[in-house]
Amino acid sequence: MKKIIASLSLLAASLSFCHAQNWQVDSFTVDGKNRKFKTYHANPTQQNMSVVLILHGLGGTMNDVDITNLKEIADTANLLLVSPEALDYTHPIIGSVGNCWNSGVVIAGTIVGDVPLNPTVDDVKFLTQLLDSVKLNYDVDPTRIYVAGFSNGGFMTQRLLCEHPELFRAAASLSGTKALTLNNCVQNVPVPIAHFHGTNDEVVDHLGNFHLMGFLFPIGLSAHDLVDYWREINDAELLMSEELWGDPTAYNYIKHYLYGGSKRVEYFEIVNGAHQWYSYANTSDEFDLGTETWHFFLRADHNGLTGIRNQKKAVVGIYPNPAGNQINISSERKYKELRIINLSGAEVIRIPFTQSVDVSALSPGFYLLQLKDENGSTTIAKFAKN
Repeated sequence: MKKIIASLSLLAASLSFCHAQNWQVDSFTVDGKNRKFKTYHANPTQQNMSVVLILHGLGGTMNDVDITNLKEIADTANLLLVSPEALDYTHPIIGSVGNCWNSGVVIAGTIVGDVPLNPTVDDVKFLTQLLDSVKLNYDVDPTRIYVAGFSNGGFMTQRLLCEHPELFRAAASLSGTKALTLNNCVQNVPVPIAHFHGTNDEVVDHLGNFHLMGFLFPIGLSAHDLVDYWREINDAELLMSEELWGDPTAYNYIKHYLYGGSKRVEYFEIVNGAHQWYSYANTSDEFDLGTETWHFFLRADHNGLTGIRNQKKAVVGIYPNPAGNQINISSERKYKELRIINLSGAEVIRIPFTQSVDVSALSPGFYLLQLKDENGSTTIAKFAKN
């Protein structure tokens, strides 16, 4: 039976995570239980920081954030990352399920009956108290707090929005929707929301079913029903349908849907996408979920850069990459303007197009190169600076 329940893990337990440098690990007690979390910001003198609360999947830990590029984004953005850890759930018959959030998910009708995930733990209380602690102990902007969660963390994101939507400037759920048991939500507070889901998700499919040993267990709204749920709350109408992000000839790319209203709703359908965290490294530099999530937060924030979007790429060569003091650009197309943008969305270089660019003044990290031609079309490529 433990072998069966092991497949409940909504995040691959086989991944090993390295403890990132400069993270600060801390804990406090909630309802008699020690609750752990870690935080990161690039500079101790930063003020008025935005906050991103990032929630791991079932079986994960607070260190799962290290497989994302959010730390690299925080290195160039005025941003505090907060990565908390769920508690282990031990079922009286099955045994230990692993760390999981009480997101309202109930796996109903299994051979051992209904299996709610960590039903006696008040994770909403823990996470709201954690945010209260962050506001007291760091110089943050309390009106610019964002939340994002993967898988079971995506379900927990939706529970936080169900019970405390007023706490968040914007939110993103990835590979996890809204639990079917959450029926008494606060629905009068629109929140900008993004949802990411793979069409071939083998754990939580886009119809909201949990896959276990060849059986399907409905646990959440379908991806489309979740989008419609938020469209109604946000009074949002379709503005853009099936904009393709990434290379449509590749195995994985994104169909992006944009809905506008009192607050925006965005749906990122990952074509052939599985239940995994997609990054530049495993999509041939086409798209990255951490970058897309942060750029959505910027678009959703009226103080942010609303024009940020992922543009279709043409063939552009950048060398050396990673770069030292200079990058060289090769392309068959002719361009008029060159811009370099860091992952926080800030423009750091804008010059007339040249094939050699001095980048010695840039801090180490990842950057986007944007090239504009005479017709106004934009080509985008990514490079790293040592």
